[in-house]
Amino acid sequence: MAISASGLITLLVLVFLGPVIYLVRYIVLRKPVEVQVTKGDDGQEHMSTTAYLFALLGYAIGIGNVWRFPYVISKNGGAAAVIAYVVCAVLVAWPLFIYEMILGQYVRKTFVETWTFIRPRWLSFGWAQFLMLFIVQTYFSVIITYTLPYIAASCEEPLPWTATSSAEFWSDTILNSYPDLSSKPPGLGPIQWRLAISLLVFWVITFLSVAFGKNILAQITYVTVIMPVMLMVILVVVAAQQNGAFDGVKYYIGKFEASQLARLDVWATALGQILFSLSPGFGTAITYSSFVKPKEDVYRAGLIVAVANSAFSLLGGFAVFSMVGHLAHDKGVPVEDVATKSGTGLAFIIISEAMTLFGDFQNIMSVLFFVMLFTLGLDSSYAWTETIVSSVDEVLRQNGYKRPIWQTSLVLCTIMFLLGLVFTTRLGNNLLDVIDMFVGTIFLLAVCFVESLILNFDVGWQRLSYSLKAATVGNRLTPNGRNLFPRWLCRTDLHLTVPLATSFLCIYQINYVAREQYGGYPTSLVAWGWALLAACVAVMCVTIWKCDRGSLPAIEEDLRFKAVLQMDDESSSSSEVPPSSC
Repeated sequence: MAISASGLITLLVLVFLGPVIYLVRYIVLRKPVEVQVTKGDDGQEHMSTTAYLFALLGYAIGIGNVWRFPYVISKNGGAAAVIAYVVCAVLVAWPLFIYEMILGQYVRKTFVETWTFIRPRWLSFGWAQFLMLFIVQTYFSVIITYTLPYIAASCEEPLPWTATSSAEFWSDTILNSYPDLSSKPPGLGPIQWRLAISLLVFWVITFLSVAFGKNILAQITYVTVIMPVMLMVILVVVAAQQNGAFDGVKYYIGKFEASQLARLDVWATALGQILFSLSPGFGTAITYSSFVKPKEDVYRAGLIVAVANSAFSLLGGFAVFSMVGHLAHDKGVPVEDVATKSGTGLAFIIISEAMTLFGDFQNIMSVLFFVMLFTLGLDSSYAWTETIVSSVDEVLRQNGYKRPIWQTSLVLCTIMFLLGLVFTTRLGNNLLDVIDMFVGTIFLLAVCFVESLILNFDVGWQRLSYSLKAATVGNRLTPNGRNLFPRWLCRTDLHLTVPLATSFLCIYQINYVAREQYGGYPTSLVAWGWALLAACVAVMCVTIWKCDRGSLPAIEEDLRFKAVLQMDDESSSSSEVPPSSC
């Protein structure tokens, strides 16, 4: 093994480029970093429009778009799964995400406090949501961690996976997984030192980014959003020129079988993917939107983020499936064989294989692309960790335990690091897959269903509509306020498609894992998933019996709606037929 000078230099440039730019900007131009978060007249921190948009883009466009999306599409037959994904995005995930943003701006509290503010009975729902987010962030951090050994290996010459195969490097070197689960020794197996050290590095970076204020976080997000998009475009262009690439793309969007759309599992996994990727139901959109200016147009920001999230997933699909087609061509096997046999490691295997296409630049491009995956994961991690820290900090302050934010961040990051070590064991990736199904998919569907009930019965369409309009009245682009548009589709989504789709597919997934042993895993492993799912459901039900009224003011008594109510009165008056004169 030899050190690749080009790979090492590229990595050092990426690590130090940002700090050097900001240092030169300050020393030479005497221009400090722009302040992205300011104190408003209400004493709260307000994110600038740009910082808010980039924070949400970084939150929504994550490693799940590249790691999870291709696997879901390949597992469910290609083009039919893409259609199911798009339909679920438009009718379920996008509207729920935007409604959360409107609610967050209106109530101006973290998500746990928001649900309690609406009605005290939803306090335990908020903490169940918090528990889900905590669990998901614990194992999601390990998925991001997988990229760090790849980054280190990218500085070796030749690339280590070229000596065997990218699939073997993934299963043997990165995971060191058991070849046969039926004959493995008891327990989860020993912790893998590469992954444990990588996980520690990840949590140190996350802590430093979250603990010292939102201004630092806002500056980091600019880089971690723009660079991945640029690198993904490069990967698509290069991969599309390879032999067999068209066959992979054809499998991705050209091979349409209408019968696949009759399968409930296709719809269930498609909905689970867009919900996990865009992440309504995790409370982050509510929490982030509580930090924005009272006059921010959250509908426009939400639409931009929702479309960008799905567009990046679809773009990443072109890159991955072009390479799948190329690998199938080289091995002389059907595209479907390559697409379905790599499991949850499909993106890591395919992207590492793609690096050999860059010839003399393969070390440079390998460093760039695995850093891209790492930064994609960091964006979502920042948002989720910030949400967790803000929720705990708010509860502490309300109970008289005011602590510096860095202390709260340190404790929570340490706990999640220690719990995450479970997923760095030899059986860790299998356990991760189980918990991702039971908590990150099934319970997420349940949370989104209950959230849709709260929005329908305790918040209401009129309040959501008035909240958006009142916030945007007087803005340059919306002097008369913005309406939810198209109105008929938004109302259909709120009242019909969101609650029906999330409840039905949640029940279907529970029935599926109850009938069949999920993934063919041992009972002892699947039991972890059932236990955590039961714990989340139990927490959700603790305060559901309460009948106290919430703190939401009546619409006609809310002073924030004064201008909107006045416009409604004027509109209704002008539409009346004037009395005829004698």
